[in-house]
Amino acid sequence: MQVSESNEWSGGAAQLLALSQGLSQRGWRVLIACRPGSGLERRAGELGFRTFAVGLKEDYDIFSAWTLARFIKSERVDVVHAHHNRSHAVCLLSSALLRLMGERPVLIVSRRVSFPPGQNPFSRWKYQSRLIDQIVAVAEAVKGILVDSGVDPSRVSVIRSGVDSARFRPREPDAGIKKAFGLRDGMAVIGKIANASEWKGQEVLLRAAALLKTRGRQGRFIFAGRDTDGALMRQRVKELGLEDRVVLAGFRSDIPELLSTLTLSVNAAVKGEGLSGALRESLCQGIPVIASDVAGNRELLGPGSADFLFPPGDAAALAARLEWALDHQEQVRAWAQRWRRERLSEFDSQTAITRTEALYRRMMVPGPTA
Repeated sequence: MQVSESNEWSGGAAQLLALSQGLSQRGWRVLIACRPGSGLERRAGELGFRTFAVGLKEDYDIFSAWTLARFIKSERVDVVHAHHNRSHAVCLLSSALLRLMGERPVLIVSRRVSFPPGQNPFSRWKYQSRLIDQIVAVAEAVKGILVDSGVDPSRVSVIRSGVDSARFRPREPDAGIKKAFGLRDGMAVIGKIANASEWKGQEVLLRAAALLKTRGRQGRFIFAGRDTDGALMRQRVKELGLEDRVVLAGFRSDIPELLSTLTLSVNAAVKGEGLSGALRESLCQGIPVIASDVAGNRELLGPGSADFLFPPGDAAALAARLEWALDHQEQVRAWAQRWRRERLSEFDSQTAITRTEALYRRMMVPGPTA
């Protein structure tokens, strides 16, 4: 059973659903526990998955834990996989309740971000409890942070999040997107795909865009993701005098088509990033990237990627990297194509599904129900 409190659609929810689809195709009976009315519940239902509505209102929500434990017992679930922070805590509490009922399903929890866990007693129990069979870290950098916080390294498996290489395939620039956003042939188009958040770094890219404007650089900057078209973003664009070159696209479901129009794709996270989905998707499509040097970004880009990285939060350094990339477009496109040839298989969604399935089987008694 896959469990998440994700309310709005997010990269983690997308990874959960992709894993569920892959496991289902391989013969597993997959159940999805999620919040009622959530985007995950709706999309999972559309794909034919059986969902179980549970509140997951807060860490250690005892009512949700009890409800979940009873459902897990009644469905004879073999593996419980918690994908986000709150579901992790609730599933841990459910596991304790299930032990009292004489049940012991495998408990797997995913760690998708690189924020260090707290060191208070609740946080230590949450990450170091022997009720957890394995923690799945999405990058070696994330595993390192967990180990530094006191987690036994033997209880952390690195399974890198994957990308749907059939959906995010190289393609010609989408004519509809170009027309809608006023993108001309030959125009430099720089995009950032991420839900609006202080730690995702939209502010850093906006300040870099302002610097490039003062240097006479032409081009268009596209911000896509939940709340990127909100009042705070609109205010900052106005304050920086960027109304003529910034597109605030908001939440989009046509990300492959949007990526196809980009000259460069940027990840400007200042902290917390685990293994950027937008970077994986961009590189899968052969789109060059510039990224902050946080957590798994260097790991994702691979050896020889220093020219494509900049210090987190440093808008001037980002502007310099963007200028360099725009002045060496043939070189950066060739690098992106080489990444696709040599490294894509490591980050393909089928690889992630295969490794997760192998982990489940290693941890459980035969008789798959996830």
